[in-house]
Amino acid sequence: MDGALLKLTIIPFEDSEGAMGPPAGPPFIVQFNPETYTDTTEFKYGPDEPPQGSSGSEAKFERVNPKKYSFELMLDGTGVSPAPPPSGALDAIAPSTGLSVVAQLEMFKLTVGFSGNVHRPRFLMLVWGRLLVTTVLESYSIAYKLFSPAGLPLRATLSATFREHTPKGFGELLKNLASPDIDHAHQVLEGEHLTRIVNGVYKTPAYYMAVAEANGLDTVRALRPGSAIYLPPVR
Repeated sequence: MDGALLKLTIIPFEDSEGAMGPPAGPPFIVQFNPETYTDTTEFKYGPDEPPQGSSGSEAKFERVNPKKYSFELMLDGTGVSPAPPPSGALDAIAPSTGLSVVAQLEMFKLTVGFSGNVHRPRFLMLVWGRLLVTTVLESYSIAYKLFSPAGLPLRATLSATFREHTPKGFGELLKNLASPDIDHAHQVLEGEHLTRIVNGVYKTPAYYMAVAEANGLDTVRALRPGSAIYLPPVR
């Protein structure tokens, strides 16, 4: 439908490798897009025991932890608000069918929940606007806001936090691309010296003569900006 508002969609997968294969079940499509969401990046620093008598310690960097994405989603079962669109019509605006809060929560659990085939919660892809990320569900909580005379929930807020998941094959590729054990090429920038380029890849300038020889250089200082430097793997 032209002009329809696309909704945040959670798509489940059982396999996290490669293209992840076909979805493992129906997606969960939110009833209302969140007003905000939180994208958290956390840096991990290892403990470092200070020397005896010292009053401080060095914060040694270890790694960047996987990102976390947190959402607060409103669920309405009073019948006055549109229900989520049906599967297969992600760009459609559904009629007000009054889908109950309990039914929406069961749909959410069905999408993100434990998979009997792989014996773990499903891998999930979050899709909304420019957000396209593979994750796993880290936690969720439900705050019930309104009840019928019989005590059934009519409105609720679903707070969910997802942890970024990088499929193993893709993670290995990223690691290998930064490894000194494979071929690299570097485009020389203005004012760069060979020792600095070599140190950036091999974490030591000791190989600069070998790199100069591999590139047929008779100098390690006068590098032409824009030229390509071949950096062979460490054997």
